[in-house]
Amino acid sequence: MQEQLLVEIRDLLSDILLELRTANRQSSRAPIRIEDANENVLPGSQGTVLTSNLFRRIVDVYYKEELERIKSGNSKKSARRVSVELGKTLADLFNEQMAQKGMTFQRMPDGMVIGEVEEESRIAIKLITDTGYYRGEHWNEIIEDILESCEEKYGIKNDRVYFIIASLRNGLDQSYIEKLLGEKVRSNGEFLKNRSLVLKYIKKFKATTTSLAAPYDQIYVMASEMHPNVLAEDLHKMTNAQMQEVLDKLDEYEWLSDLSKLVSIFKKAI
Repeated sequence: MQEQLLVEIRDLLSDILLELRTANRQSSRAPIRIEDANENVLPGSQGTVLTSNLFRRIVDVYYKEELERIKSGNSKKSARRVSVELGKTLADLFNEQMAQKGMTFQRMPDGMVIGEVEEESRIAIKLITDTGYYRGEHWNEIIEDILESCEEKYGIKNDRVYFIIASLRNGLDQSYIEKLLGEKVRSNGEFLKNRSLVLKYIKKFKATTTSLAAPYDQIYVMASEMHPNVLAEDLHKMTNAQMQEVLDKLDEYEWLSDLSKLVSIFKKAI
């Protein structure tokens, strides 16, 4: 009985993702809205179809891995398998947007997603689920290592390397938040639900990422308090109807970035 329910839930998610891909292909034909110079933080959720689409696909990766974990009787998800699937998911998303324009994307063994034009590497993207391994001042050090690797392996310069962070949850150092904001916060939980403080933090966070040539254009944070892995684990416990309701609400979420700006940037790199 339980196995049958899991199959039904998996099929439901697959149907939802298929609908999303179809809607995304249709929306990609519309004019792309360009944000104000040097800013990709939005006041609301308008124009963020691509962001919502990617977040759902990330959730799906974690959800399927949770099903696999349960099926195999493992205590933890396979970090390696999740990493590979996330990279493929990101490559698929941008291939849908850019392949007909002449740029194709693929996940590389080091986890980077590389955009190529006629077999020449032009773009590098790093998808980060959360900043749990990049806390505080350590962030810049890791970014520098990634930038150095991208130039050595792919010949991609600093200003063509981009970072997408799915969630701020599970990667915050409260003392570092307070340092950037210049004010006290009662808890990480309350901070993540305070949109004005989150937006202020993201701007400060980008400004302190001195290792990037243009951090405001190269860093994209998708969500604050919502985490794809946590959501995937919650979905597993829900009925089909409850799951559908939660996934539908993702379309109403106030995303922190609009990934369509990245598509516009990529077009200029062709």
